[in-house]
Amino acid sequence: MTSPTKTICSSSINCGHDGPCSFSDQLSSCLSINYLPDSILRFIGEYLPKSSRAIMASALSRSACFDSDTLDFSDIGRDLAPKLTDSDISSILESIDAVNTLKVLKLIGCTNITGVGLDQLRGSIVLEQMDLSTSDSAMIANGEALFSPNFPWCFTLSEDAVIPILDSIIAEKDRALRHVQFPLVWRKKKSKQLVEFLESYNVPKRSRVCVQCDDNVVEFALWMNQTKDSSDWGLQQHTCYECTGHICQECEVGFCQDCKKQFCESCCTTKICDMCYSAVCSACEDLEVCEVCD
Repeated sequence: MTSPTKTICSSSINCGHDGPCSFSDQLSSCLSINYLPDSILRFIGEYLPKSSRAIMASALSRSACFDSDTLDFSDIGRDLAPKLTDSDISSILESIDAVNTLKVLKLIGCTNITGVGLDQLRGSIVLEQMDLSTSDSAMIANGEALFSPNFPWCFTLSEDAVIPILDSIIAEKDRALRHVQFPLVWRKKKSKQLVEFLESYNVPKRSRVCVQCDDNVVEFALWMNQTKDSSDWGLQQHTCYECTGHICQECEVGFCQDCKKQFCESCCTTKICDMCYSAVCSACEDLEVCEVCD
């Protein structure tokens, strides 16, 4: 009977170089997950959230671990996402060739990044959606809290780092970017560079068809709200957050009063408060009566 040790040695695993492998090479290669074929890595990935697959791809330097065009960090939980650094984000995006493959990026929960790690996306012509609302605390704060000395408590995402990357994306002739969710902090601040970006973003590059009525969206519709002194300034308009389909001004949309996102008729998950009739999407709160009326 062949011993377990000899069985391991006789396996035909590529040890990373030509010629015969030493016993130590064969043993170490058998015990390394990085020597598993792509098909096995993809099979393992099926049991992991997409963001965990991307982290796995970065750790192993194997793009086969991630086979999606969507990366949403909210699916890895509140414990891990805040620990990710700009270096981690950069490594993940590079390992999955994000500039050429990624269509949707949501940084929800990534409260420890400044945004420099997003440089891997510079000039992307495939990215369609980016959600920059990293901090839950920054999303719910309002009034005087926004301008208090200790606010935002964990908010580090920098306009200086991110907006030049967005500028490089919308400067592309064949840009695909159609939905950007900005942090509330930025929208309250209304910096000069964000104002300039919104003006450039609002210049349409191609005709856009309404997903509900199949008619062209009004030619001069602003994709970002630029109404002065409006609490909705800097919010995406006429675009469904879920499918990024465009919605013309004549068609009704679902709008969440909490996260400030719009939804088309097909993707609408908003629920209405029985007392004040304000709408909240199911991702924010499962309610019959909203907090204000409770």
